[in-house]
Amino acid sequence: MKNIKIIGIAISISLVFEIIFNYAFPKLDLQRSLYSFLFHGFILIACIFIAVNFKNSSFSRIYNFKKGLVISIFFSLFLSLYFFSYHKWIKPELLESKRILLIELTEKPETIIDAKEKINVNPDFYSGKSAEDLVEMQQDNINNLLKPGKVFPMSLFSFLFIGMLFTVIISFLKYLFRNKIK
Repeated sequence: MKNIKIIGIAISISLVFEIIFNYAFPKLDLQRSLYSFLFHGFILIACIFIAVNFKNSSFSRIYNFKKGLVISIFFSLFLSLYFFSYHKWIKPELLESKRILLIELTEKPETIIDAKEKINVNPDFYSGKSAEDLVEMQQDNINNLLKPGKVFPMSLFSFLFIGMLFTVIISFLKYLFRNKIK
């Protein structure tokens, strides 16, 4: 029951943030997704920390890991579904605008210079590739990744990974410091 309440609070905070963030800053810039991701990651970590450390007398690493994992799964699934829905139906032009901005960045002369430097630093790895090939591969990756169907698994995996990593850390630290907490 406590987990459901914590998950509900986390999702509510994240949705309110998204609504405010999307209406307060309608202009797209490339850092917008990063700020949103960092905020949601922080909310997930804070909720796991609260669930494992407060009103939880168990020092079992497995029990605490399960608790954090359940929170991570539901939070990640719901937020990823929200991102998919937002990019698919609510504001589909956002990913297209971002794709265009990123493609324009790859067309700058500095990108070719950076690609040539990468080839010079590690010629064995880039054997048979030109700087133009690297830029073209980067553009193909941008075109393939910035689709609503790709946003869902990427955000799901990212939030699950963050949740699992911090659940392990928090559970281990609680177990490690169990004698000081009692």
